[in-house]
Amino acid sequence: MSLKCLLTLAVASCAFSAFAQSTEGDFDSNGVKIHYATEGQGEPVVLIHGWMADSTMWGRDAKGNTKLSPLPGFELIALDCRGHGKSDKPHDSSKYGTEIAEDVIRLLDHLNIKKAHLLGYSMGAEIAGYIAVKHPDRVISVIYADQAPIIAGTQTSSGSNEVEIFAKAVDDGKGLGPYIMYVMPENKMTMDQANSLGAYMMNGKDQKAIALAGLTLGDLKVTPDELKKCTAPSLFIYGGAESHYVTDSVEIARKVLTNSEVKVVAGGTHMTTLIKPDFSATIVAFLQAHKSK
Repeated sequence: MSLKCLLTLAVASCAFSAFAQSTEGDFDSNGVKIHYATEGQGEPVVLIHGWMADSTMWGRDAKGNTKLSPLPGFELIALDCRGHGKSDKPHDSSKYGTEIAEDVIRLLDHLNIKKAHLLGYSMGAEIAGYIAVKHPDRVISVIYADQAPIIAGTQTSSGSNEVEIFAKAVDDGKGLGPYIMYVMPENKMTMDQANSLGAYMMNGKDQKAIALAGLTLGDLKVTPDELKKCTAPSLFIYGGAESHYVTDSVEIARKVLTNSEVKVVAGGTHMTTLIKPDFSATIVAFLQAHKSK
């Protein structure tokens, strides 16, 4: 997930439409307030958003609140990862890293849930991969959407410097223009125009907290041997027009998780896969096929 995605998410909800009433709440996760929303009854599904986004990427109302459409037989649970949305935003790097994944486990504890399906998008997929390795007893199945677990000792052919460039722009305090021009090279903008776009897209967001969350994602690395031990059914779903950074990461992970399923959403990019009909249809079918009850 990148800043570029936020324009798409601002005007369209994804798989679960935005017209149902959802219950929202907060809980204390090792001293950090975490916000979440729930909808429906049945087998739990935790929705983990991408970097720079929040739980509204799964559905929102006209006022911008998280709204999840019911999925019969399932309880949908969407959280705002720390540093994002309505959750707390510490400016201490030690409050991120693996803590961002442990928040999901603490949320399950808070809701008295023993096991759940995990659906992670982009950064959320990296978080889900860590949870599947470190807490396999809490996982029914895992859906890795538009990204894969971070596997130690591997290197994709086209790594991304996006987080580092964003963090440097934040530290420099002169605007997000350099970052905007990096992620949107096809747009011929002046630095002033890029700074203005960055300010608009990040309005109300805590840039320092988001930078820290991104910079510490490397702490979520798992080893190939650890990942091989994950027995929960898994699905990789990504867009047919995704970057090599994502597709290479997925290919590496699938060589480890040899029994995983895969779905390529025709024409989908990192910005648009989320709102393609095939995305939601595939996820619903996978969840129904792997219900534990």
